[in-house]
Amino acid sequence: MISILKKIRPMRVVLISLAILSLIFKAKTGAEVSYDGWPMIETVFIPVMAPLITMVLLLDSLIATIWLSQTTGEEKSRYKLILLCNLSTIIIMLAVWIPFFMAILT
Repeated sequence: MISILKKIRPMRVVLISLAILSLIFKAKTGAEVSYDGWPMIETVFIPVMAPLITMVLLLDSLIATIWLSQTTGEEKSRYKLILLCNLSTIIIMLAVWIPFFMAILT
């Protein structure tokens, strides 16, 4: 596990950690929005940040794909690992957050 974290480097670890935190602290569908105190984090801040985190993960995947096409050897396997981590995180984020946003829109 530590070797994987070293391979994907600290900024990607922080990005994936933020995505995981947005999944953990996701407000329940139909929860009342609170604009005051700590409940505001769950009901306002995290739902706003989740699409932004997803877009940054998509951008990082695009950049990793470009670097993957230009490298060989050990670096090529590193960028494949980065793509695997990013894309699996994106799929989980979409699976969890799309129902939440669909409930808001209806």
